Amino acid sequence: MSEMTLKELLESLGDRLGILEKGSAASPRPPEKITTRAVTLKDLTAETRSEEVRTLAEAPSELSVPFDKIIETAGVTAGSHGWTIERLRNLLLTDEFKNLGREAVQKRILHLLESEKVEIEDLVKDAIARDQALDSFEKFARKKLEDRMAVRQRQIATLEDRIRTLEKESTLVKNQMDADEQQWKDWKQRKRAQERDLAWTVGFLIDRHVITTDD
Repeated sequence: MSEMTLKELLESLGDRLGILEKGSAASPRPPEKITTRAVTLKDLTAETRSEEVRTLAEAPSELSVPFDKIIETAGVTAGSHGWTIERLRNLLLTDEFKNLGREAVQKRILHLLESEKVEIEDLVKDAIARDQALDSFEKFARKKLEDRMAVRQRQIATLEDRIRTLEKESTLVKNQMDADEQQWKDWKQRKRAQERDLAWTVGFLIDRHVITTDD
């Protein structure tokens, strides 16, 4: 038997036993040996500790929090019989059930739960509670992520403004450097011209080179 997902398990148990109904009026199917009652999804929904889950989601490294920790924080616990949907899943993955057909697996599971006085509703309720806990954590973690992303977007905008400002300042400084260099070249040319003029003039007075020139 291939691995059964939680959704498939719930659908299997719900459809097989007739314990789920969307409205208040139901047409229960005849049970197979085990007597069950029709219940609504409202009957199977348990309250979770939303504020505790929020606190957990707001802690650092929230996405590294194990699922079991989230479920525990939400207050989801096994009944007095000790059965949970996770325990049932682990049982379905054992060699005892792997080679059985779907209906054979269902039959064994139903009789096992009956022998241990475990209500099917308890396991479905446990599964829904776990799902609610994870959904609640996801909601708070997503809000935290969105807030963090908004802050970082503002940081990026601020940095990009600074980059543009610095680029403008850098361009201004480079232009100033170019202007200084050009002014220096112009001054040097005028100086050389002046020195050559001095050297030419003083050359009529003495024969020695007393004026410094590039030549």
